[in-house]
Amino acid sequence: MADQNSVQLREKELEHVRALTREIDAKLRQIHEITMGHVRGEEGNYRPKQARFVFDNIRVVIEDEAGCGVYEDPPGICRPCQPGE
Repeated sequence: MADQNSVQLREKELEHVRALTREIDAKLRQIHEITMGHVRGEEGNYRPKQARFVFDNIRVVIEDEAGCGVYEDPPGICRPCQPGE
């Protein structure tokens, strides 16, 4: 069913989207390091498993093997996840 609505990106558009996703991946990994470092109070060697980004009032929810943390702006804070987040 999903294939019926799929559109294959081609050439320049595909290259552009892949470049954008590499940039996003790198930035979210940096946010993971900063956020989880503050939430845990120490640097860890954990790799992010998942990130969810909420637009407008920005909220980045990061999960790794050790737990869950949130970067939220406004007010520009790092905090542990709340239940259901």
